[in-house]
Amino acid sequence: MLKRTLRLLLALLVIPFALTAQETNSSISGAVKTTKGEPLIGATISATHIPTGTVYRVASRTGGRFNLYNLRPGGPYTIVVSYVGFEDQKKEEVFLNLGENSTQEFQLKDKSATLTEVVVIQRKVPNSGKGGTETSIGRDKMANLPNVGRGLNDYLKYTPQAKVTGDGGISLAGQNNKYNSFFIDGANNTDIFGLAASGTNGGQANVAPISIDAIDQIQVILSPYDAQFGGFTGGAINAVTKSGTNQVQGSTWYYYRNAGLTGLSPVPVPKPGFPNIVERTRVPKFETKTYGVRIGGPIVKNKLFYFLLAEWQRDDRPQPFNFADYRGTSSQATIEALANTLRTTYNYEPGGFLDNPEKVTANRINAKVDWNINDNNRFSLSYRYNKGLRYNTSASSSTTINFYNDGYQFPNETNSISGELKSTLKNNTNNRFMVTYTNELDDRSPLGQAFPRVSIFDGPGTIVFGTENFSAANLLKAKNITILDALKFYKGNQVITVGTDNEFNDVYNTFIRDNFGTYTYNNLSDFLNNGRPRTYARSFSLVDDATGDNTTAAAKFKTLRIGFYATDEIKVNENFTLVLGIRADRTELLTKPLEDKFFNDTALGKISQYYDLQGARSGQVMDARWMISPRLGFTYKIPEESLVIRGGMGIFAGRVPLVWPGGVYNNNGVSIGGINLNPPATGFVFNPDPFNQPDAAATGQNLANAKGQIDLVAKNYRIPTVFRTSLAVEKRLGEGWTFTTEAIFTKNIWEINYENVNILPPTGVSISPDARNVYATGSGPTRIPMRSTGANPYPGNIFLLSNNKGRRGYSYSLTFSIDKAFRNGFAFNANYTYGNSVTLNEGTSSQNNSQWRFMETVNGRNFTRLSTSDFDLGHRINAFVSKEFQYANKAMSTVISLVYNGQSGNPYSYVYRGSPVNDQASNESNDLMYIPTATDLSNMVFLSNTVNGVVYSPQQQKDLLETFIQSDKYLKKNRGRFAERNGARLPFTHLLDLRLEQKFNVKVSGRKYTFSVGYDVFNFTNMLNKDWGRTWFLSNDNFPLVNFAGFVSASNLTPQYRFSPFAGKPYGVSTSLSPGYTARWISQLSFRVSF
Repeated sequence: MLKRTLRLLLALLVIPFALTAQETNSSISGAVKTTKGEPLIGATISATHIPTGTVYRVASRTGGRFNLYNLRPGGPYTIVVSYVGFEDQKKEEVFLNLGENSTQEFQLKDKSATLTEVVVIQRKVPNSGKGGTETSIGRDKMANLPNVGRGLNDYLKYTPQAKVTGDGGISLAGQNNKYNSFFIDGANNTDIFGLAASGTNGGQANVAPISIDAIDQIQVILSPYDAQFGGFTGGAINAVTKSGTNQVQGSTWYYYRNAGLTGLSPVPVPKPGFPNIVERTRVPKFETKTYGVRIGGPIVKNKLFYFLLAEWQRDDRPQPFNFADYRGTSSQATIEALANTLRTTYNYEPGGFLDNPEKVTANRINAKVDWNINDNNRFSLSYRYNKGLRYNTSASSSTTINFYNDGYQFPNETNSISGELKSTLKNNTNNRFMVTYTNELDDRSPLGQAFPRVSIFDGPGTIVFGTENFSAANLLKAKNITILDALKFYKGNQVITVGTDNEFNDVYNTFIRDNFGTYTYNNLSDFLNNGRPRTYARSFSLVDDATGDNTTAAAKFKTLRIGFYATDEIKVNENFTLVLGIRADRTELLTKPLEDKFFNDTALGKISQYYDLQGARSGQVMDARWMISPRLGFTYKIPEESLVIRGGMGIFAGRVPLVWPGGVYNNNGVSIGGINLNPPATGFVFNPDPFNQPDAAATGQNLANAKGQIDLVAKNYRIPTVFRTSLAVEKRLGEGWTFTTEAIFTKNIWEINYENVNILPPTGVSISPDARNVYATGSGPTRIPMRSTGANPYPGNIFLLSNNKGRRGYSYSLTFSIDKAFRNGFAFNANYTYGNSVTLNEGTSSQNNSQWRFMETVNGRNFTRLSTSDFDLGHRINAFVSKEFQYANKAMSTVISLVYNGQSGNPYSYVYRGSPVNDQASNESNDLMYIPTATDLSNMVFLSNTVNGVVYSPQQQKDLLETFIQSDKYLKKNRGRFAERNGARLPFTHLLDLRLEQKFNVKVSGRKYTFSVGYDVFNFTNMLNKDWGRTWFLSNDNFPLVNFAGFVSASNLTPQYRFSPFAGKPYGVSTSLSPGYTARWISQLSFRVSF
């Protein structure tokens, strides 16, 4: 199979056959006719890119039609059409959006009628040549948008169907943020392994993959019916960088933020040392700055150009926590005493817990050379370097106390280089060839000294300290090679495109969680008195004795993805264009995983008695399958009504984050072993030495009985695939105004699904009304017996990655937009979108274990149901207005820009603290709660509960819970039912952002210099009024409202409960300092010199 695939790929590289899946170009098409409507065949059409002098030429063909491809986005262009015996016609000031096919029609006059050249000044109108849904953001809009964070998401969020998540991810069209693809100059810059929420290289270090100052245009594509676009089910994000021109141009900039440019706390907090006095406080001192320089120009005029950029980012981000918000049992003094105990007893410094600041540093370099070899060949070479370091700490919250040193540091280094050759082979044929190489290094490491991880249950809260359990052994090296070749030719009224798009990945991944040991305790007293922990877990190498990154128990594998497509764009008549496309993609894991022979010889048969493994085996990967994606799109214009109708339908096959199927190389039962004690034996106590933790023998096991987690992939697993259809109507209103209505519907064909196949099925059902599956009444479920003794050598879970079985999620959105093109320094855009998204499994995590574990369910995570997605958009209103005022004979100007974003709050779930289902551990909090009626509540069994020294009787708890249910809109409406996953929502947010910029234009030695001072304010609403601009936050998007306190007995599955009363709402006002997520205003000063 591999040899056949490689031979096929080699053949494609030898023959220039195909077109890329990512655009870096624009195009112009149209027809040349006489004033009587007669087509002119053989007319010469020349388009000149004025900044570089680059000339693109073509001759009109049958019907007078012409197409100019592989044009640089931007402009301005001057188009000249000439024909013997007719007057030349010229159009000036033509600008092209990235990926746009601009329609330009020409009517030539007979020279006998006039000898005057006709010149038309082209006004920018919306792109009506697209069939699907896309958003383009040009340099004019980018320059005027408020941007406090200097990140891509600050611009991408202006896509009406976009939702920016709190961890920096961006969801498009209601899909998982990991299902997007990201390209720079057409080169793949998608996070190779699929770990970063942003989906980009370097995302885990919280650094942008490229400087904003390097970008010329951004294009967000959601439903392209041209089959060249593939590899996503959310959206494709394509950024084209700036290039040099015939004029030397450059800029230097400095952006700055500190505590003085930040608002007071959005709500009053207790004054330090005076707990009875509350006041709005300023954030701790910090500095955030970004500075850089860029320059571009000609090496040889009209022939060879350069562009260079360097940028440095230095960010501090305080994360202050108001201890009064903590709902746990322990006081601030008690937690400070715990920290002192760790210092004196164990010689371990945990760090603080009231302000765990994050720090980010980044260095970026971009270099680009463009070469006009001749009129028919153009070559571009681009290099991108990004080095980032993030100190990622967890802020304390109302439910969790996090110490500073339970965070981690994340260094990242990415090198990427791409070369692109665009050629005109003959009058009706164009070719484009691109090769990209990317090398990425992620080296996640703990903060502070090595120490075991400890979590202590503290009533409704949790206290966490010690080495972050996923960072002790965590190293990723990934290499990516992408080869794209393109051929486009046209004949008559057809433009035919055929193409291939190929990607090779080489991955080295060390990941051993809980490598220093992870302990959990029922309460603080048990830990301080060296009592037995509630649970103990540790994973370790089975191939050497190393701890940390130095182990040889790393996953090493290679993958290959190849894709082919063909598209036929048919211009049926002057007003109707039809697009027919088909695409085929195939992903193959080239490396065979190590085989666990015991699993295949013995465990497989035992598990198959209870679960359908769908052909999965140890040492086996998914079959490589061709995914066929047909597409159909259309554009219909009604010129007399200034109306454009566009739409289509098609199949879109995405890409699978390699970390998911890659689990078969890490968790194979041969490389990594594990211990999972729930609970440990009597006499088992805390060991503070991270390098001398209890091994299998010390816990009464041998290595044959400590195989760790197993990850399996169904033999017929399919990559995420959706059906998508869209319909839009654009109405041009005159004077540059356009109104658009657009609808998108997506049906998930292949979704991911996870099952834990290492546990016996549920043994009972709890007593009504809270009737649900019960796996066990002890500390955890029963593992499937595998040895003759009944022992199970897999103390962890065995996960099967497969697809949905008949349960298909969906998403849809409806958008209304009104837009005013940039003219006379004024621009306006406003849109309203309603979106709904339903899914089976979110797939937001980077571990198969977490993919299964963190899904909220009623009957257990092996029984997931369709539910509202984390990426559900709800209602969204976005508006942008900008105006530049010029004065003093254009020597000075002032730019004022305002952006409003009204957004439905994130969805969340009401769950129990503790698990009646008990499919993982009895202390977990992912079981959706039953919402009792008043009658149900009176009959439910509550136990006495002590909270902060106050004893609440069962009846008092019921009364308080009844009061809370009556006060909560969602709970009150859904009484007598199980809470739905993501059924409740945080409140609606209203945010207004502001940008002010003052420009001074000065001429020095004949050259124009522009000095500018900018002031950006995020959440200007909060600056206007301290009670406005509220944003809301809830950890983990769920809230454990009621404590599950076990069953009456093992034979009587009547649930018992406790309710811990609290003041206020489940969620709180966000105190984050991340622009876009905070309830306090944040501002930024900027200084720039351009020439």
